[in-house]
Parts: sequence; C-alpha cells; structure tokens
Amino acid sequence: MRKQSISRRGMLVGAGGLAGLPAVPAAAAGRSERLQITGVDLFKVVVPMQPDIVSSPELGPDALTEFPGIPKFMVKIHTDSGLSGVGETSRGLDDAQVRRSADYLRGKNIFDLNLSRLELPGRGAYAGFEIALYDAVGKAIGWPVYKLLGGLARRKVLVNYWCGRKNPADMKRVAERAVKGRFQGIKVKGRPGDPVVKAVEAIAAVSPALKVTVDFNAHHRTVEEFLPIGKGLDAVGNMLVIEDPIVKSDLPGYRELRRQLKTPLALHLGDPRAMIQAIRAEACTIFNTGPSPSLASFVSNCYLAGAAGMPVWHGSGHELGVLDAAMLHSAAASANCTLPSDILSYQRVDDLIVQPIEIRDSYAIVPDHPGLGVELDEEACRRYRA
Repeated sequence: MRKQSISRRGMLVGAGGLAGLPAVPAAAAGRSERLQITGVDLFKVVVPMQPDIVSSPELGPDALTEFPGIPKFMVKIHTDSGLSGVGETSRGLDDAQVRRSADYLRGKNIFDLNLSRLELPGRGAYAGFEIALYDAVGKAIGWPVYKLLGGLARRKVLVNYWCGRKNPADMKRVAERAVKGRFQGIKVKGRPGDPVVKAVEAIAAVSPALKVTVDFNAHHRTVEEFLPIGKGLDAVGNMLVIEDPIVKSDLPGYRELRRQLKTPLALHLGDPRAMIQAIRAEACTIFNTGPSPSLASFVSNCYLAGAAGMPVWHGSGHELGVLDAAMLHSAAASANCTLPSDILSYQRVDDLIVQPIEIRDSYAIVPDHPGLGVELDEEACRRYRA
C-alpha cells in the first residue's frame, strides 16, 4: 500500500466532536488546516461471483442468482491535502442520485461534516460516501476507522463460508471447500420446497464440526409451515443459527418457535425500533443487524443488543473489498459482534482492492493502518466497469 503523509495532521482539527472525538485546543497542531474535497471519482462496476457459490440452477431463479450482475459504485474522494478516501455503495442505485451526492460534497471541508449524520441529497448512496469520508479522516489523523467508531473490541472478526440455495450434492462440494479454507462454519439459504435438511446433512457428512446458519429470508408464512423443517434441522446436530424462518412481523410466532426448537433464532433487523420490539417480545436471542444505514448506526445497534445480553453478527449484501473493510472495522469496534459476520468479498472473482482482506482460520484480520487500511485497485475498477 502506498503510504500517505500525515505529518501535518497529528490530531483532529476542531470539528465539534466529529465521530465522538473532542475538539482540540486552538493552538494544537493542525487546528488551522482544512481537508477540502476537490473532486470525487465514481467507478460503476459489475464483478462476477466465483463459480458454484450462488444457488443450484434446478432450485429456480432468485435474487441470489441475480445480484452479481447488478452494478454498484466505487467512490474515491480527493482533498486539497493530497489525502483521499475510498468507499463503496450498495447495488442498483440510480446514477443521477449518486452523482448528486458527489456534487454536493465537492468543495466541502470534511472536518465540518457530521459523520454520524451526513446530510446527503441521495440517501441510497449514503454508505458509499460515508465510508470514503471515514477513510479520509482516519488517514488525516493517523487512526484506523475502528478508533473513530469507539475503539477496538477485537483484533480479528469471525467469518464463515457462504453459499446460496443448494441441493445436497452441490452442498457437499461447498462444505469441502469450507473445510479446505479452514472455515468454522457455513451460512446457507433456504426457501419453501428446498431440500434444506438434506443439504445440512450433507455438510455434516463432510465435517460435523462445521456449524451451519440457515437464512430463510422470512419466506415461510406460519409457525406450522416451518416447524417440521426446524425440527429436522435440530435433529442433524450441526446447527448454529436459524435466521428469519417466518415473516418478521409475526413476533408471537418467533416466540413459539423459540419454545419448540433447540437451535437459536435470529432476526435480521437494522431499525433499532424493530429491534426493541423483538427484544420485548422475546422473539429471538440473536440479531443480524447489518448492513446498517451507516457504520455508526451498526455500532449503536450493537450497543442496543448488548444491553439486552444478545450477540450479533454483521450481515451484508455480498460486497466487494472496500465495503467489507468498512464492515470489518465496525464489527471490530462492537464488543458483542461475536457471531460469524458476512465478510464475503473473497468469493468474487476480484475484490477491487490492491491487497485482499486477510482471512486466517475463519477470522478476518482487522487492518491497523490509518483509515480503512485498504487501497482501491483502480485498474481493476476500470476492468470491471459497467
């Protein structure tokens, strides 16, 4: 990675408590300096998945087979100091909306912005620009992003292997790859009619030590419809979590499933109000609370779950390397983010960063360099330009 000079910025300039940091005295080094945005580069990209990751073809088309072809934007913000910040948006955004946010930021001083509540004209592109701004601020003051989010809770973040809806034969190959990669577990997808229990049995046949999370994306409508599947998964003996088995609004149904099943239940919720309702209803014991609208909101959601004694993991939309790095920092700053998070850019044919996120024995290692600790591979961005 190219080293950025930060000798002129040893401390955060007066920013009214930006990212939770106090303003520094007027005489402090860097007080009079600025970090003005002079330009924003946008790379609209489509990066394919590696083979045999998404759903088995005979199970039918779904969003899991379509998402690799939906474009997203890689963002690079330039400043008058020579420092830059990189970000990554979610998929399927309107081009004009992304460009409005880029135009809005040009000429702004980053230290005048409230990173926990950015006022952008295009909310859909919020995360991509927020990440780039955190990256630039971290580089300017010499701090990794996790310090801007409250400090390091763990040096490495647990991650699992991942696949879509699979038949048992295909799932066997997936499990063999997970074992070869020294992963502790696998997250898989399921829908009504899929051979989910048989697929989980195929994982157990490869390695009983592989712990399985099955995400049903709330496709089952009732407790009665799902209960035989849940009991079948219980019987296999290798389950870690069942996620969103029935419609999320049926909180009494979740409470009944908790009563009848051994496997812990998780709800995928990003709205803190919905999380509070689920906690009060005793609907689950675990939250998947990502991707959140922002890095700061993920950390605050973790505090909320932690107050109820509940662990979490960071979900994702199966991202590329920059957004994965941002999620890694927010997971590392959250003490109760102890379940396997969806850091999955290693499953793309290219993650669009110069050095990939290091994953060692099922743990993603948190970068310790200023900012995100990753560098955008602009040549690869041009190669995969939509």
